[in-house]
Amino acid sequence: MRKRLNITINKDLVEKMKKYATLRETSISHIVEEHFEALLERPSTLHKEMSLVEYVKTLPKSKVAYPKDFDFKKGYYKSKAKGYDEQNPV
Repeated sequence: MRKRLNITINKDLVEKMKKYATLRETSISHIVEEHFEALLERPSTLHKEMSLVEYVKTLPKSKVAYPKDFDFKKGYYKSKAKGYDEQNPV
């Protein structure tokens, strides 16, 4: 069963979405429905059942390869100190 939904969107965005839908031979309603379904399939921090550790495991992996013994805490503070020195030379 389908139900009508009225939403308010910026006029320019509506025009862009009409062109987008036409190019893909679909409707804006279909695009919105697919987007809503995709949002509901994604893990969310709002779900009480999912722990933070479980959520972090669902995130994409870093494209940067760090050495196994890399100290992230030390790297963070070193980076912060470097940025601070560059902005405020002594």
